[in-house]
Amino acid sequence: MRRTKLRALLALLAALALLGGACSSRDDDSGSGGNGGGNGEEGGGESATGIDIEDCVADPTEEIEGDTIKLVSSYPQSGLTGAFAEIGRGWAAYFDKVNEEGGVEIAGKSYKIEFEDRDDEYNPQRTASNIEDLVGADGSGAFAVFSVVGTANNINVRDFLDELCVPNLFAATGSVAWGNPEYPWLIGSTLAPYTLESYAFAEYLKENDPDATVAMLRQSDEFGETYEQTFRQAIEGTDIELVAVESYAPGSDEVRSQVTSLADSGATAFFNGGRLLACPNALTAKQEEGWEAITWVSGTCVSKTLMGIAGSAADGAVSLANIKDPLNPKYADDADVNAYREAVEKYRSDFKDRSLDLENAIIAYGWTQAELFVQALEAAEAPTRLAVMDAIRSLDGATTSLMLDGVSVSTSEDDQFMGETFTLIEYDGAAGHFNEIGELIDYEGQTAELTPEELIGV
Repeated sequence: MRRTKLRALLALLAALALLGGACSSRDDDSGSGGNGGGNGEEGGGESATGIDIEDCVADPTEEIEGDTIKLVSSYPQSGLTGAFAEIGRGWAAYFDKVNEEGGVEIAGKSYKIEFEDRDDEYNPQRTASNIEDLVGADGSGAFAVFSVVGTANNINVRDFLDELCVPNLFAATGSVAWGNPEYPWLIGSTLAPYTLESYAFAEYLKENDPDATVAMLRQSDEFGETYEQTFRQAIEGTDIELVAVESYAPGSDEVRSQVTSLADSGATAFFNGGRLLACPNALTAKQEEGWEAITWVSGTCVSKTLMGIAGSAADGAVSLANIKDPLNPKYADDADVNAYREAVEKYRSDFKDRSLDLENAIIAYGWTQAELFVQALEAAEAPTRLAVMDAIRSLDGATTSLMLDGVSVSTSEDDQFMGETFTLIEYDGAAGHFNEIGELIDYEGQTAELTPEELIGV
């Protein structure tokens, strides 16, 4: 059986904890009711969406005790990647709002949402130690894990959480690995899967430069491999050609030499698959090289902070989005956007010692994940980990206040991808924001079939 040694170790630790009379240090007022299982006993059978619970270390069918749902998270809050903390500001503000309004109702009973998070500085090893400590060896520390940032970071905790059958919800990355059926307790978010970015850019080129030669900057890991493989697949049978690919090491932001090499290829299009500072640095290097090329930027780069660093060098860059951008004047009078602004300012104007910038779209992204999660909680048939996981894995046309008109989310036992409907956006360097271009693009239910199987099975 898969990961047998880890399961045995977890079971032993759980048993030792029980025999020693160990319990959570959190009493009734501090979240001990947030555990949806954790008694160390194995469950049995299978869920409505096909989740096998026979070997769970913690019983996922045990109901929450008390009136609190405890969530935990780990994400960057300091250093060069500290800007990702703004995602947490968004979901924390939404949960605060829900709590003040009386909480969330599951099967006729109301619950408040409590959460605890820690800084991992985007370090996967630190993510693992944070989550293992917060969740506990027997799963008694939290009902679920929420919005961990980063692909490697989520991969580093998925075995631990899968053995416990503790949900890992709304992973903040577009990795296609979140469709791996071997890990049914892990699900991604509304970020578009990286596969669909490749297909969207290929379709854009078919219309705007059907004979394009493309040069790609990619990270030398699963993230970059997904871009390259799926883009090559997307342009099969067309006159578009990928003529140059350069890689950079994860965590590096020095990409000038790679961009110089790509510019020398004379390509008419640039797929900028840079993440974090590598993305705006690549745009700046492209401008300094005098390289005129249609440019795509990774969805991970679509933020006021990163695009602002590139400034005029980002002008005309294309990407995708599925939520309203608070920075765009188009939404200045939008009732839902203004309600969101007011709530974030009310509940989380102070967050991690960071000043509030309501024009930062990644706050809106965090808000959207929390809103979708609350909808799933309300749809759950019981206040258990299994029922909540089943609800998230069976969303049917769910939408939220900040999603673009016409965008919705559907999931099923065979389709765990959420961000499959979006629109293309183009950056206006002078105005400093993206504008929506074209109609909605709908890939609902297609991510798995468009992605090489080995990428999902990572």
